[in-house]
Amino acid sequence: MIALSTAYNISKHKDPVSLVEEIKSLGFSAVELNVEVPESFISEIAKRIKIVSVHNYCPKLDFIPLGRTIYSPYNFSAADETERLTAVKLTKKTIDVANSVGAKAIVVHSGEVDMAITGRTLAKKYNETKGNNEYKKFLETFLSERKSKSKIFLENVLKSFDEILIYAERKNVKTGVENRFWANEIPSFEEYKIIFQKFYGTSLGLWYDVGHSIVAEKQGLVKNHLDFLKNYSDRLIGVHLHDVIDVYDHKAPGIGDVNFTEISNLLNDDAIIVNETHPSSSKEDLKNSIEYLKNHGFAKFISQKNESVLLI
Repeated sequence: MIALSTAYNISKHKDPVSLVEEIKSLGFSAVELNVEVPESFISEIAKRIKIVSVHNYCPKLDFIPLGRTIYSPYNFSAADETERLTAVKLTKKTIDVANSVGAKAIVVHSGEVDMAITGRTLAKKYNETKGNNEYKKFLETFLSERKSKSKIFLENVLKSFDEILIYAERKNVKTGVENRFWANEIPSFEEYKIIFQKFYGTSLGLWYDVGHSIVAEKQGLVKNHLDFLKNYSDRLIGVHLHDVIDVYDHKAPGIGDVNFTEISNLLNDDAIIVNETHPSSSKEDLKNSIEYLKNHGFAKFISQKNESVLLI
């Protein structure tokens, strides 16, 4: 089945019942809980619809540190040990949520390399220059700085995963490491190899985000967005599907530039598939995306029979 992320409509619902009713009306019979779902919603959602995955951190945090967003409020990579341990502690709570609702996996953002040239700065330069020679020189400078500073931050990520995986495997929950949007975030394409070698034989794997990988290709961070799948398909846990127009992602599949057929050909049959369309796309576009994906290689996922809804 293809689930819908609650990112699409959580912001406009004050109760879990109406949230689920809308999702079902759009043609979906399963969901991923996103980071904005309050704790009071979770058990009620689980009574009404299947939950396949949970995005870290969930439930919604009551406090976001100054200068951070709800998507990356605390980092596994943090040089500050208090912050790193807070990230681990809150992730264990997300694992508890996943275990309690029968979700197979959590999706995590691993952290970032603290740099003078940020990923946002790089993206801005790409947008301004459209990837010309000026941008390519800027990219070289960015990559050089990232390489020189990444070691300690990656080590902190590995240390955090050591703690998280023991807990997650005890709870029978897989950990999907998402490829990220900003270029200073961890892991880069090459850092996945280090992480997967370190945690070979564990339940940690790749969570492939279509839009993020395509933007990475456009910015020159990977040769081809499919490289993530081609090189790490044996570690694939799940996928976030959404379309991309220029460098703007999280659009409903079928309204942008993504070739979903070539993506579907690289997915294993047991991958968790989540449509992560954001509210900028219309209900009609989202409804149409189901048939569009069916006609572009995802029929086998759409036709999968739903498992019974877990009652808790």
